[in-house]
Amino acid sequence: MIQANDDLRHLPDNDDPLWGESWYFNFYDPQNRVGMFTRIGLYPNKGVANMAVLVVADGREVYNRAWHNLPLPEGDIDTGIALGGVTYRANEMLQSYSLSFTDELTPLNFDLCWEALMPPHDSMEGLQLNAATSFHLEQAGKITGTMKLRDCEWQIAGVGNRDHSTGVRNWAAFTHHELAWPVFEDGTALGLLRIYFEGGGSADLCWAYVDGAIETLSLEDFTINLNDEGRALSASVAAVDGQGRRYDIACIRQAVVHWPFDAYVLNEGAFEFRLADGRVGYGLLELGCRLGKN
Repeated sequence: MIQANDDLRHLPDNDDPLWGESWYFNFYDPQNRVGMFTRIGLYPNKGVANMAVLVVADGREVYNRAWHNLPLPEGDIDTGIALGGVTYRANEMLQSYSLSFTDELTPLNFDLCWEALMPPHDSMEGLQLNAATSFHLEQAGKITGTMKLRDCEWQIAGVGNRDHSTGVRNWAAFTHHELAWPVFEDGTALGLLRIYFEGGGSADLCWAYVDGAIETLSLEDFTINLNDEGRALSASVAAVDGQGRRYDIACIRQAVVHWPFDAYVLNEGAFEFRLADGRVGYGLLELGCRLGKN
């Protein structure tokens, strides 16, 4: 079981320069049609860090800050960790987090509270270690607060996910990956990730939170329809949980933002998700690919 200490900052357990640690949060508010994706990533063996704040509104990418090779920040998630203008701080470990950001030049600022809708889950639990990471805490939640971009201000009420990752992350080992994190209106949340590796082979990191319990989830199909720029227009996903319940999901694009990691690029998408039984959810659909690969 994940403990509060697992969500704190870690010391590297090896001297690999690709050993990293990151905290990530996202949300989409379907009423305001506003979404945000943010991450702080640390590479202590290299002495550098990166951060991103990406915002979409009314179906468009409207703000993109992704800074690399920043100095390592001080602090920790329990008392506050800040980088490039963004600050994350736990109000209650594993339950509630404050997210704030100020960019006076654009200007963009937000003051948000992310609150858990489920227990944290290590999606790597029981899986063979690979180039993706060694620990990947994932958790669905709701988010509220205020966001202001130039002359637009929103009272946010959305859903989304967070993660906390530690271990060696070798983006060059991936050819591409597909990820969906829907949060449905009845509290059901799904984690669906398939990573494809250089030289062949893949790994699935999948789970379902249903009726107050986390279940195993087997991914059967993940088909993405792309535009000419390689960004996701729509997708269909099929999976079965450990109780035999099926999840056939139509994924409908709300907005997509571009996020580079050297020669590997993420298309971070805010999507609507529709189950065959009519339930509707919102959250992340992410497509990652190496530049030059289909």
